[in-house]
Amino acid sequence: TSFADQIRNYQSQLETNPNQVEIRLALARTYLLFEAFEQATAEYQRIIEIDPKRADGYFGLGLSLAGQEEFDKSISAYKSALDISPHLPQYHAALGRSYAQLYRYDQAESAYQTAIDIKTDDAMFHHQLGVVYANQGKRDEAISQQKRAITIQPQLSQAHHQLGMLYGQQNLWDKAISAYLIALKQNPELVESSYNLAQAYFRRGKMEEAQQQMNRYQKLKSQIDPINKLRGAFQQSHDQLERAAIKSNIGRIYLKHKKFKEAITEYQKAIGLNPKQVEAHNGIGLAYTMTQKYDLAISAQKRALELDQNLAEAHAGLGLIYFLTDQQDTAVKCYRQAIDSRPDFVDPYLKIGQILLDQKRYAEASQIYRSATEIASTDVAAHYNLGLSYDYQNNMADLALGAYKRATELDPEYHQAYYQIGQIYEDKNKFEEAEKAYLTIIRHGSKAPQVYHVLAQLYGRNQGQLSQAVSYAQKAIELSPESASYHNTLALIYFRLGDYLQAESVIKKALSLSPESSVYHEGWRQIQQKLDK
Repeated sequence: TSFADQIRNYQSQLETNPNQVEIRLALARTYLLFEAFEQATAEYQRIIEIDPKRADGYFGLGLSLAGQEEFDKSISAYKSALDISPHLPQYHAALGRSYAQLYRYDQAESAYQTAIDIKTDDAMFHHQLGVVYANQGKRDEAISQQKRAITIQPQLSQAHHQLGMLYGQQNLWDKAISAYLIALKQNPELVESSYNLAQAYFRRGKMEEAQQQMNRYQKLKSQIDPINKLRGAFQQSHDQLERAAIKSNIGRIYLKHKKFKEAITEYQKAIGLNPKQVEAHNGIGLAYTMTQKYDLAISAQKRALELDQNLAEAHAGLGLIYFLTDQQDTAVKCYRQAIDSRPDFVDPYLKIGQILLDQKRYAEASQIYRSATEIASTDVAAHYNLGLSYDYQNNMADLALGAYKRATELDPEYHQAYYQIGQIYEDKNKFEEAEKAYLTIIRHGSKAPQVYHVLAQLYGRNQGQLSQAVSYAQKAIELSPESASYHNTLALIYFRLGDYLQAESVIKKALSLSPESSVYHEGWRQIQQKLDK
């Protein structure tokens, strides 16, 4: 159930009886979940008016005020909660957090210690007390608390991070490195741990590791910084629609980086803040699609279209769902609706083309891909797939060649296009041009075994290049040792070299991988004839 549905349900129940405290508590907690702190504050205040003895009302009020960075007011609310229920450890810990935010560390320490006295096995309490000790300069006590937290919850990445910082302050770099590595293993998105680890390697004199880690940090920072900036903007904004848009943008970034769980959470919060946030419905639909929650995905995209019937991304989102669930005709229909809504949206063209290629409707595919290249002249995939659609048709090799070459102009490392270029030149008996295309792929560092295999076959046709052919065939086998056809090619080359013993050894391997192959059996027979002589 979405946040918006939950809210409507609770509000409906409150219309019949506004004084239902439990229902109002559930509504307030829901607001807290998607960070609608002002609405949560209003609900908790209403709960306190109805029943001034509800400790959970004051506690929730404290949480919602802290969410708005009104820490002095949250402290007052937490104290009221503790006056009623002094034995709940989470109330003391929340009070400690607000004191710590105001740099009132002595009071924060006391509050956390009380929480621990009540509940000794809460890892987060020990971790937070350790942070307070560290901020007071009590290093030994801080280390002790972080170690205690880790003993209780070994996966607590924040505690490992804090240990790394504390060890670094003592120049205990090996210990710091170990702590940061564990922290990042538990949570790879800890930007500060990533940076500190690079610095620790540097201080330890491990320059290569330091540089590698700094590169990882820079990459991570480029991903996380935009999210952190948006979170800062969210905290500063008091406009609910603006806050919804910010949450939707955070979801979009997570979606871009394929962090689908996090994307779903942020989109849910956006929709809770603004049920009419159409981009959030579309985005969460895509995230559900990527996690194979197709029913939820369809509902989300249809809701987006209820809000904006011309939203091309939502039509395309439905198309993707049907494409992935093998409902190709329905997918094409949705993708065409996306194109009707926004003719310059290239992705639907590419998806329709892919469906048409799979259905071997090559002429239609080439038509749709030509349209794609017209509206997105620099889209590499559009040109490459246009080449494929030509390639499958008779007498269109030159058109295919032109499309593939355009793809390589746009992306000089687009290996698939070079491979197809080589294939066309081979068919035209232009072996030098084919060789050039294949070697270009290898110079780019490709480890694709089929490239080495086609080069082995190419050189294997020329008696003067058989040694090079052997080398390429061996590399293909190294990269794909279970390929019977690669072993057969190597056996054939050895045969042409007159090295029949090597040919026999390799063809036996091909037969062991594919014992039913009549071609390999015939090859073995011919080799035996040579050996018998």
